[in-house]
Amino acid sequence: MMGELTKLAYTTSKSKVSLKTTVPAFIVKQFGLKAGDYLDWSIAADASGNLIIIVKPVKKMEEGGK
Repeated sequence: MMGELTKLAYTTSKSKVSLKTTVPAFIVKQFGLKAGDYLDWSIAADASGNLIIIVKPVKKMEEGGK
């Protein structure tokens, strides 16, 4: 099953470490995301050893972290 395809780009022309991508419009709409919101990223493995990236919207960050 293929989902929404996005392209990765460097965050700055000087950095070759961090990459960014566009959050597809249907995800923005589904979760009511706005500029300044955060996404919490984690990785899990299924029984077959496939890696699954889990992204959860976080509306507000508390002082000192999550």
